Amino acid sequence: MDWAADQVSGPRRRSAVARRLSTVLSRHTIRAIPSGWTVSSPTGSATVCRTFDQLVDVVTATSGLTRDEAVALGLAH
Repeated sequence: MDWAADQVSGPRRRSAVARRLSTVLSRHTIRAIPSGWTVSSPTGSATVCRTFDQLVDVVTATSGLTRDEAVALGLAH
């Protein structure tokens, strides 16, 4: 169960999360998909994130943000 599901569910909310978190990634691309997000690298590899926590983990690993910073940015309105 995704603790943030009520804040990130639906295509508009997922797209908004993708846009906000993409601002801190210089080389990776985040796209909303019907059941989560994909994070694509410049080489074409992609990671599928089914929960907000999985997305935050990928963003923190590639951006240098702390987990708290990534969560706050992703959930900002």
